[in-house]
Amino acid sequence: MSLLNKLFGQKRAIQSPIFVKDFTKENYQLIALNELFNKVVEGEQKDNIERDIKLLKYGIDGENNVFFELKNSFLPVLCLHDVRLEYEDYVAQLDFVVISNKFTCILETKKLSGNISIDSDGNFVRTLKNKFGKDYKEGIYSPVTQNKRHVDILKHVLSKELKINNMPILSLVVMANPKTIIKKYKCPAEIEKTLIKYDQIKVTLEKHQNDKANQYDLAEKDMYEIASLLIKLNTPIDMDFEAKYQLSNDNLQRKNEETLREELTAYRLQTSREEQSKAYYIFNNAEMDDMITKYPRTENELLEVKGFGKVKVEKYGSAILKIFNG
Repeated sequence: MSLLNKLFGQKRAIQSPIFVKDFTKENYQLIALNELFNKVVEGEQKDNIERDIKLLKYGIDGENNVFFELKNSFLPVLCLHDVRLEYEDYVAQLDFVVISNKFTCILETKKLSGNISIDSDGNFVRTLKNKFGKDYKEGIYSPVTQNKRHVDILKHVLSKELKINNMPILSLVVMANPKTIIKKYKCPAEIEKTLIKYDQIKVTLEKHQNDKANQYDLAEKDMYEIASLLIKLNTPIDMDFEAKYQLSNDNLQRKNEETLREELTAYRLQTSREEQSKAYYIFNNAEMDDMITKYPRTENELLEVKGFGKVKVEKYGSAILKIFNG
């Protein structure tokens, strides 16, 4: 049964949060970075990758706090985690989307170290301590402004794709670090009501769900339709981490020649048996020697190996490169 038709014709079957796109701590970027970290030799690039892994884990821990609060909110909502919405010329990275019969809400999650204050002009200032224990302040880009842009993009998408034009779409910026103190007494009222700590998620969403002034009432099949659309439009970005960290073959660890020769020979034998052909048709010993010497990590580099043209690279390249990059 499709997501769209799952509850067609049924009334109020959603009694508690349902994650139609679930939360996971092992996201694809973290997996890719960990794999890359294990390949890189010691040096500045490895240090940079390790730093980014720690930052990513820190952010994921914050999202886990938000996930826990949503999962245990007992609200009749659909939830999605980590949606990269790509539509026309617009791109929006949505940490969490909550779909109710009364509203849709985008939750922007921030797990920031230090304390946050917002002045009367809506500027965000973070207070941190330096290595000597003294306070210093730095301005940060307003997450409220960032999430407002996400709301505008989602409104545009729902209007164009589903002809939904009057559904309330809410913005909440969730501070997910339990140690962070948020000072909002000087900030504009519009910002104050959108900026909350993660332990306030349930009460805030409950307030909007029970708002008698909001007469909007979406059928559950339409709630699932919105969720289906977001999943359809979700376009995860394929990060080129080797380019980001300016890695070359000199930065990447290599297998020793003996291991490579064993793995390549085993692959050649297995493939030749599957194809019922001679092993040297896959690549001969001279070509294997050239391959080991040049140590290709990309298709373009494999094309430089003796005996490897486009046809052979298309046929065998993916498996061979896994040996060199594994």
